Amino acid sequence: MKKGSALIHDPQLYRHIPVTHWYHAATLTKMLKTNPVLYIKPDKGSQGTGIIRIKRINNFESLISFKSSSQKYPNTRIAFEVAKRMQRGKRYIIQQGIPLATYRKKPFDLRIVLQKPSNRWLLTWMSAKVAPRSNSIVTNVAKGARDAKIEQVLRGADQGLNVPSVMKELSGVSYKIARKLGSRFPLRIVGLDMGIDKKGKVWFIEANTNPSFHGLNKFDPVQYRRYLRAKKQIEAHS
Repeated sequence: MKKGSALIHDPQLYRHIPVTHWYHAATLTKMLKTNPVLYIKPDKGSQGTGIIRIKRINNFESLISFKSSSQKYPNTRIAFEVAKRMQRGKRYIIQQGIPLATYRKKPFDLRIVLQKPSNRWLLTWMSAKVAPRSNSIVTNVAKGARDAKIEQVLRGADQGLNVPSVMKELSGVSYKIARKLGSRFPLRIVGLDMGIDKKGKVWFIEANTNPSFHGLNKFDPVQYRRYLRAKKQIEAHS
């Protein structure tokens, strides 16, 4: 929430940030009336664990997806059912769902890593994360998604995206986010989860200050060496 709040008030970035609030049952009821899809996430978490997705079916019932199961409930019961799936003691946020673009009918998002080995940010990694199924709740590799080359996925997207335009906006927005977060927090590396919606608009999903690179050295050795070089420079100046 701290990271999102720093971005949502920026005049250049706010349009790329989904509507996000601290979770309260009343906020859920209000947002469900205006958003067809909502995500409820632990404010502190990783690898997509604990995320709850709600899809509004109509004015009377919605579909709750959690872990590997989905079930319909009356809208009057949704807040009660969400509370049953929350971990005690954790704070949650509620966020507008983004209609992600799809690749071979599976939603995908993008992993962007920027590092600051000296006095400026460098974009050292870009890849796509393709969900394992068309109805997957999350696109985390830890939950079965697969990494793929970003241009391959963008060019093969079911929506026929304008790839040069998307790549330009994606790079520009990512650098702006890194600079903004770097001005608020003592960061030298940041991993951004970014989304592309079905119309080709770039969205910020979340920022990780300790991005996971499990298996990525096998996926693209060239990018991985670039990441390691920047990492060594950062460690040398620490």
